[in-house]
Amino acid sequence: MNSFFKTFFASLLAILVSGIFFFLFSLFVFAGLLSVLSSSGSRSQKGKSHLQPHSILHIDLSRPIVDKPVDNALALFDYSALSFRHQTTLLDAVSRIELAAQDPRIDGIYLEMPMALPTSLATLYELRQALTTFRESGKFIISYADLYSQGSYYLATIGDKIYLNPQGGLAWEGLSANVLFYKGLLDKLGIRVDLIRHGRFKGAGEPLILDRLSDENRQQLTSITHSTWDYLCQEIAQSRELNPDSLQSYADRLAVATPRDALRLRLVDSLLYRDELRDQLNTLIHNTDDPSDDPRLIPLADYHGNPATPSADLLGNPDSDNGIAIVYASGDIVDAGDPNEQIVGNTLAATLGEIRRDPDIHAVVLRVNSPGGSALASEIIWREVRQLRQSEKPVIVSMGDYAASGGYYMSCDADYILAAPTTLTGSIGVFGLVVNLQEGASRHLGITSDGVRTAPGADMGNPFRPLSPAERLYIQNGVDSVYNRFLQVVSEGRSLSLDTVDTLAGGRVWTGLQATEHRLTDATGTLRDAIRLAAQRAGLSDTDYAIRQYPEPEEPTFATLLGSLSGSIVARLGLGSSPSAATGPRLLDRELEHLRPLIPRSGIQASMPFTLEWRY
Repeated sequence: MNSFFKTFFASLLAILVSGIFFFLFSLFVFAGLLSVLSSSGSRSQKGKSHLQPHSILHIDLSRPIVDKPVDNALALFDYSALSFRHQTTLLDAVSRIELAAQDPRIDGIYLEMPMALPTSLATLYELRQALTTFRESGKFIISYADLYSQGSYYLATIGDKIYLNPQGGLAWEGLSANVLFYKGLLDKLGIRVDLIRHGRFKGAGEPLILDRLSDENRQQLTSITHSTWDYLCQEIAQSRELNPDSLQSYADRLAVATPRDALRLRLVDSLLYRDELRDQLNTLIHNTDDPSDDPRLIPLADYHGNPATPSADLLGNPDSDNGIAIVYASGDIVDAGDPNEQIVGNTLAATLGEIRRDPDIHAVVLRVNSPGGSALASEIIWREVRQLRQSEKPVIVSMGDYAASGGYYMSCDADYILAAPTTLTGSIGVFGLVVNLQEGASRHLGITSDGVRTAPGADMGNPFRPLSPAERLYIQNGVDSVYNRFLQVVSEGRSLSLDTVDTLAGGRVWTGLQATEHRLTDATGTLRDAIRLAAQRAGLSDTDYAIRQYPEPEEPTFATLLGSLSGSIVARLGLGSSPSAATGPRLLDRELEHLRPLIPRSGIQASMPFTLEWRY
């Protein structure tokens, strides 16, 4: 009895202490949120009212520019710093650059490049196109870096002047792509994997059964890597008035070893320290009264255009009743999962269905950034895209870094497809994976499996026994059927013969430039181009539409934060009923993400044939 009461009162005390701690923590965070909202609001108002003439738009590339907006404002709150992380979407960035070109208070743009660039090649392409248009206004663009990566240098070359720290560096070694292989590890663990596929280039799963690139994958990987590198060299050479062959020679010889090499080879214009850069900026804005003053820099996140001279921009006219929907399809394509992190087939299809039935939406831009995934989910989304077209609402696809396999499946029936030159797309092929743990489980863990069944294939896919020949043929027939269906939807959507599609398929990946050449896409272009084309196809002028984004970005306000604060705190403290809310499983989830290629997903997959680690 005494033991019972000791346990009871100890548990009661623990609950009381936890309750008090939770209350105090909630109060602390709540007060912080109020403070942050107040200060951010005042900063925003200050930024709007104090933008002076001869200001410079400051684009700091160390802050990531995201493709898809976060639809939960609380997800942007940093609990450790009690502040909001800035969220600048690609749409925001391009729109603000466009507005700055028309703003008489903005004299130019200063691009600040970080040592580690958190921005993808496709996003850099979009920014470079927007900056190209900005230069046509006659305003200056300059860039500065302590160390230029090849990606940041590609963006910087659109500017009038490129400056480098005298003790910094400029990386120019060429483009590489690497694939990790796990067969050796699986062999040691006694794990066997059956890869059942259609398409000799469909190498998804090859890292589980090989220890190096197959001939087919080496061929396609070489092709897309060289296509991307050649594009970068052509663009940089044109901007810097250099010969593309010279740029290739510099990479071959590792000729850019020091900042002075970069200056000698005319890759940069001057070597400057940051205080000298300040003086240069002041000279550009004609601030000669006191050159020691800091130039007037307005961060990209704080700039919202000139209210004195309103003009149409990417977001259109918010007062218009004519809507153009931008639908973001980002991540792996799955049958079930978190729609904030993945593309869930039925969830995205439902969103497209709502848009189709909305009489105020006249066109759709589908922004695809996906390496693929579930073939079934891809088919479900494809069906809704087709129904949108049949409802006479134009559908324009804008491809980001990836629109491959399932990502291409959902795109191929659009009215028009635009890709970035470096987009990885195509990969028209399917596969299935079956894992056999029998040997490893028995040898290393002493685990065996036995049971009964009413038919030979009743436990097909049981990871503790190999596939029988009949089961393997059964899965192969399913893979072949899905592949033939894939060919059919591409053939119909792209108005190509089945034989033509088949020669381009087989799981082969193409860059955006190559895909356009082979008519898998219509042209290279940006999200801005896609919006403009959608408006044209819907018969709308530049000032006669309003942009609606799905998911809709949510700005941090008192009401939105208060509504979700309690549940978020419970989840972050690990007090919720779901195991995924606890810190331990969250950390484990992040670690497992690195091993995702090892974990086959259910059903027949239409995914990229490899996970690329681009070095740019």
